[in-house]
Amino acid sequence: MAKKEKTYIIKVPVYTTEITDNPKDLFGGVSYSDMTKYLIRKLKSFQESKFVVTSDNRNKTLKTAIEAIEYFEYSIGDTPTVLLKIKAYTTNLYDGYFETEVEKINFEKENRLGSENNFVLLYPVIDGVVNRTYHFLVLVYDDPHKRGDELLKTSKLVLKDVLNTPVRNLKLSSVLEELKKYSTITDLQVKYSAVKYDENLVDSKYEEYALNSGVFRKQKEDKFKNMPFEKVENLLNDPLKDDYQKKEAKITVEKKEFKITKELLYEAREEFKDTAEKVFNSKSEISEEQLKSIYEPDFIIERLTPIIENYRE
Repeated sequence: MAKKEKTYIIKVPVYTTEITDNPKDLFGGVSYSDMTKYLIRKLKSFQESKFVVTSDNRNKTLKTAIEAIEYFEYSIGDTPTVLLKIKAYTTNLYDGYFETEVEKINFEKENRLGSENNFVLLYPVIDGVVNRTYHFLVLVYDDPHKRGDELLKTSKLVLKDVLNTPVRNLKLSSVLEELKKYSTITDLQVKYSAVKYDENLVDSKYEEYALNSGVFRKQKEDKFKNMPFEKVENLLNDPLKDDYQKKEAKITVEKKEFKITKELLYEAREEFKDTAEKVFNSKSEISEEQLKSIYEPDFIIERLTPIIENYRE
């Protein structure tokens, strides 16, 4: 019996950027070509500036940095697209090490842990006939060597701070309206968290030796299957309780994934912020032999083209 060939999955989450109905103000024109030329102008400006874009990670010392971006122009059907190759790294490292056969190297604060092969495809979309709207589909190429959360963070940083076309955030009401057509939500995960700083958390007997104030972390995660929509709606609208500061919900229906966050902004004023995001989850299967081609732009476009065609049907 022949040995079954090992395969790998390339995950491709698909986001949309913020929608505009005034393309001349943003892109300089109203065509697909105008939209991609806008991206290229922004990318060339970033390349020429040699500026490094950085972002802090909330409640973490780590910093994410975008050092360089290459781009490749392709057409999918008759639509021009831009494939980005992002060089990014993490720095401000206080822990961890790299080990070879002969030595172990401990990370230092100034060291960089990065990758030159973070790929994202931007595909322009024009919807409507009379009242047209304009945005980009963002296909994140999450290959088997990557950590998806870091790649998404890198992609969103480029969209927001380099291209000025951030991922679209939705209102909770619009997400609930879209979910209404599903009588049952097959998969729901909800995470609750809180972080508090309080010097009183340190026992008075040891207070004089404490280097910083006490940190109290509290977390809880609930998972639900086949919950009726009405109960999901109630859960999402429920206020935060038990001193939790943040509630993160992830809802999966078919190939769509909705992420909804409720966060306490100012504890004393009890002010909350709700954010929501929608992503379409797609994937492409490759063989072990094809792994050696996964960072070739032509190969990437070949894998992403069917996903674009499926999405646009």
